[in-house]
Amino acid sequence: VGPLATEEGFALKNVRVWFEKKGAVRYISHLDLNRCMQRAFRRAKLPIWYSEGFNPRLYLMFPLALSLGFESMCEIMDFNLRELVPFAELQDRLNAVLPEGLRIRHAAEPVKKHTEIGFADYLLELEAGEGFSATWDGFLARESILIQRTNKRKQLVQTEIRPQIQCLSCQQDGTQVQMGLRLPAGAQTNLNPTAVLDAMQELEPGTVFSVNRVLREKIICHDG
Repeated sequence: VGPLATEEGFALKNVRVWFEKKGAVRYISHLDLNRCMQRAFRRAKLPIWYSEGFNPRLYLMFPLALSLGFESMCEIMDFNLRELVPFAELQDRLNAVLPEGLRIRHAAEPVKKHTEIGFADYLLELEAGEGFSATWDGFLARESILIQRTNKRKQLVQTEIRPQIQCLSCQQDGTQVQMGLRLPAGAQTNLNPTAVLDAMQELEPGTVFSVNRVLREKIICHDG
């Protein structure tokens, strides 16, 4: 992001906040989230920077959009300020006006560029029939897992995803399954966890499950 004009405990110009999106607000679309945050900045009366010109716009940037219905502990939002504001004060003023389910966890200077994002960790909670974990192990044992995706030319192509799937954990207790996945995310490649489950359902006929929750726990750069 480049060097920042800062003083200790204050942020000028480039600011990054990490926030939660949980509960009912998981059904807020990315566009509506942007509008919600804009309203929050106005209500908090923070000196946020607007673009110049005939139609000034409040600048907010979300490096990694979250799928509708997913929850997250680690969403990122970048913006610019026109005046120095203590990070703690900025966090408190935003949290005082945000709706339930949205909460700023941390505010700081940006260090990494958003183009350095490489992976995301997800926690999935499923309800499944007995033997799901064994079926999952068999699915991951495949040398190749192909799915159909739309490329930049809007053409439907087959894509190999097996090397992209990192299973961090899979535990089944009766019909309750808890699974941890690390998948590619960022400007170059993205793999949605539901696409992985859809591929499993297609390749392992008879697998029955429902997804109760998807939580993004971490966003990780290419260098770890």
